[in-house]
Amino acid sequence: MSFLDIYGHERQIANLRKAISQKRIGHAYLFSGMDAAGKRTLALELAAALNCEKSDNLHDACGECSSCLKIQHSSHSDVTIIEAEGQFIRINAIREIQEQMTFKPFEGRWRVVIINDADRMNDQAANALLKTLEEPAASNVLILITARPYTMPATIISRCRHMRFNPLPVDTIARFLISRAGMESPKAYLLAGLSGGSIGKALNLDQDDIIACRTEIVQLLDDTRKDDPLSILNLASFFGQDKKEIKQCLDIIKNCFRDALVFKETGKKEMLINQDKSSVIASLAVRLSGEQILHNISLVERAWETIEQNVNKTLTLETMAFKLNL
Repeated sequence: MSFLDIYGHERQIANLRKAISQKRIGHAYLFSGMDAAGKRTLALELAAALNCEKSDNLHDACGECSSCLKIQHSSHSDVTIIEAEGQFIRINAIREIQEQMTFKPFEGRWRVVIINDADRMNDQAANALLKTLEEPAASNVLILITARPYTMPATIISRCRHMRFNPLPVDTIARFLISRAGMESPKAYLLAGLSGGSIGKALNLDQDDIIACRTEIVQLLDDTRKDDPLSILNLASFFGQDKKEIKQCLDIIKNCFRDALVFKETGKKEMLINQDKSSVIASLAVRLSGEQILHNISLVERAWETIEQNVNKTLTLETMAFKLNL
């Protein structure tokens, strides 16, 4: 694998390749962004590029040499990934890498330590890591990965080169699913639209019965009317109580209203995420104004924000359903 095989995050990749080619590697990086956005993949690719044995590949990995293959198989002695043990990353894990970093890399040019979910370090571990960041050792690179940088100590963040990972565009994720996962285009674009910008989430959605779920929700949207309270309650009760399933259902509804707005403005079916449900989308677009559609999207987003705060799920979803313009 090489940087060229990674979908999206072109700016981050360009910055890393430039740092490698100019031999100006930072001693510590903070990769922050939504879960499953590709942060860990890029961290491992940086480790591979730094240790690739092909001298003519100074700012990328060949994917074929002994070093690259070892990193791909998680067996390189100079590339370490630290994970939480239970709820926290504890101080013993940090002390262990501190001891390693007092020595030169064993077989590569660089020792790379990746701390996954770095926000889960307990206070003792974070304080120990701060000492390492203040006194960096040569030929060592620390990469901290987190989806919640705002929970980390400012003293740690300030000592890292901070790279933010934004959600990937739908087209980028769909291209990945088509070329790498062999999906048909309609399904790829559907999952890409539901993924929220994450390739990892799109792949996970493919394992769930998301297509059947979407079919039922779209039908419920088409059947629900403001003057029929029973149909509104049927829509609200479909979500169930599982947070993961609720989030998927809300994302499906939000994408339907997004499609309705796009169709209302452009009339182009090829721009829809739910292209195979274009008749329902067109019906929504005809009977709702642009302002009403935007109001619905806002209601769906607020419902999820409320549920994340552990407010009563049933009441939240019923309130949302009764307020929707349908």
